[in-house]
Amino acid sequence: MELRFGPLRSLLRCVLLSTLVFALVLLTGPAVAQDEEFADLSLEDMLELELDAVSIAGIHHTHDAGEWMVGFSYVNMAMNGMRNGTNRVSTSDVTDPAQFNFRVSPVKMDMHMLMFHLMYAPSDKITLMGMMPYVRKSMKHVTRMGANFTTRAEGAGDLKLAALYSAYRTESQRVIAEFGLSLPSGSIVEKDNNPMSGGADVRLPYPMQLGSGTVDFLPGVTYIGQTTSWQWGGHVKGTVRVGKNANGYRLGNRYKLTSWVSRTFTNMLSGSVRLDWNQWFNIQGRDPRQDGAVMGAMAPVVPTAFTNLQAGKRLDLLVGVTLYEPAGVLNGHRLSLEAGLPIYQYIDGPQLETDWMLTVSWTWTI
Repeated sequence: MELRFGPLRSLLRCVLLSTLVFALVLLTGPAVAQDEEFADLSLEDMLELELDAVSIAGIHHTHDAGEWMVGFSYVNMAMNGMRNGTNRVSTSDVTDPAQFNFRVSPVKMDMHMLMFHLMYAPSDKITLMGMMPYVRKSMKHVTRMGANFTTRAEGAGDLKLAALYSAYRTESQRVIAEFGLSLPSGSIVEKDNNPMSGGADVRLPYPMQLGSGTVDFLPGVTYIGQTTSWQWGGHVKGTVRVGKNANGYRLGNRYKLTSWVSRTFTNMLSGSVRLDWNQWFNIQGRDPRQDGAVMGAMAPVVPTAFTNLQAGKRLDLLVGVTLYEPAGVLNGHRLSLEAGLPIYQYIDGPQLETDWMLTVSWTWTI
């Protein structure tokens, strides 16, 4: 039995919008009362607290020599409805022979990811990091004849390793350089059946695969500035693909630009508002076993199997809250939540548009 997420999606949208309004009021209004411990924290302690308000967004910071950090994140991204450029299009437009002329249209996609983090600082200048994701994807489709079906994929994603270098550091500012690699541990041969496969499992389209299949470079630079209770910064990161994978293609490069402002309210609470720009490009090469991209006497099957329909760009607005215990039995533990919505997206479509994203993260610094 297929689960229906319509009411839950509406509830989540209301929660996200309410959280956004609440966070903006907090960030622009008068400061909340600060307790005695908060007054005793140094500027450096403040920075460690505030950084966690944005660290769940993939913006990492260095640790002191000898420190370890273990962590766990849950990410949920929901995509519902089709878009071409900045315009929404219906599934009937996608399957209409007079318009896009596909036999199948995606309807919605849900992506759930569990990310395990491990960081260690051999010195004050360098922090080493490893991240291993476990991914679950599901995509609902509708055929030209009105039949619905869902394909699924689940498993480990690509392992990411990185070194963070503290290039510049004062009490109120930091510049951090990031040198990372993504290793192809995620599957690129995921299969499932559909109404046109006669009950047989066939290779799923590119967005449903779990990894890239290539070794990817992950360069990045982060700037952080702060006062006693405010922090701001910017982060630039790229994903640069190298070569082609065993199936004859490579995913498009990706670029991310993030800017944020955060505020520490007490020694246990901080919040953030963030703008996140993402741009990604079309696939180079082609997997010959992508059944949905076969051109012939019949109409092509599904747009997700076409390498020239994968690019896009999107600007997201996100708000975050972090709880931190600076002393006692839970010293070093942090719990963060960030939620956001796209405020602009342009897609080389027809493709599924993004509706919202949610991240919950726990870390423990030892």
